[in-house]
Amino acid sequence: MKEPRVTGLRSIEYNVPDLSKTSRFYEQCWGLKKISEIGSKHFFRASGSEHHIVVIHQGEKANVKTINFAAPDKKMVNALHNKLKGLGIKIDADPAVIEKPGGGYGFGFTDRDGIHYGISSDVSTHSDASMESDRPFKLSHVVLNSTKVEDQTKFFRDILGFRVSDRTERMNFIRCSSDHHSVAFAHSEGPSLNHAAFELPNFDALMCGSGRMKQKGFPVQWGVGRHGPGNNVFGYFFEPNGMVVEYTAEVEQVDDNTYKTGTPEEWAQRVKGPDRWGFADPPSPLLRQCMGGNPQAPNLENF
Repeated sequence: MKEPRVTGLRSIEYNVPDLSKTSRFYEQCWGLKKISEIGSKHFFRASGSEHHIVVIHQGEKANVKTINFAAPDKKMVNALHNKLKGLGIKIDADPAVIEKPGGGYGFGFTDRDGIHYGISSDVSTHSDASMESDRPFKLSHVVLNSTKVEDQTKFFRDILGFRVSDRTERMNFIRCSSDHHSVAFAHSEGPSLNHAAFELPNFDALMCGSGRMKQKGFPVQWGVGRHGPGNNVFGYFFEPNGMVVEYTAEVEQVDDNTYKTGTPEEWAQRVKGPDRWGFADPPSPLLRQCMGGNPQAPNLENF
């Protein structure tokens, strides 16, 4: 059997204080579609085949609840479970059939930073997947704040099978598929969610989606620009609870056999700042605060 590893990023789950407003945001503004509502949990899909990519839960405080990864089959789920359990990582329960929309087989665990994750296989998919002109087709990546970036990077590499794509002075970018990064760790006070990114088919789709967001009362907070590591186009926004969400496109595809991991020194020479175009203004103090794990809900009286 191959070395145990996850093979993709499935979904992100949030706790939110205003379930109704957040649900309207993801459907009417962000471009997702609600596919299920069970009590105080709402499930949303993108235009791609993944059963759902966002789940929102009623909670007192806005924060990340769970980040879900994919495994290719039950054997890999079991192998990852055994590996984590053998290291004394906090496990919710043994792998089992998942009793929620999409189903599947999996388990949950909490890492040493206190972030909760799920690993699953055999989740239902949608047969009507498509690339649309202004909608996300998948969850691209999540960025997490940590005071232990190198420890977290090593854990994800050695235990979950991630590969390191690039290191900069501020962040480590790691991948579990051909996408340049599915997770990144930012040197910051933490642990907390920095932001989650949702991928659109191309630059034009990102601009169309950003235009819709602006018309709905959610203007771009940072961007539009193009990052160095990952070479992806970006636009950052607030959602109704003050958490940060990103539209992204044109994410670099990586060949494990040929890609050379970049160092902080190399990136400092190659790109001057987080926007290689030099077009986007720096993030505002409020955006930095929200990305730092202290979300502040925007004024949305008319939403």
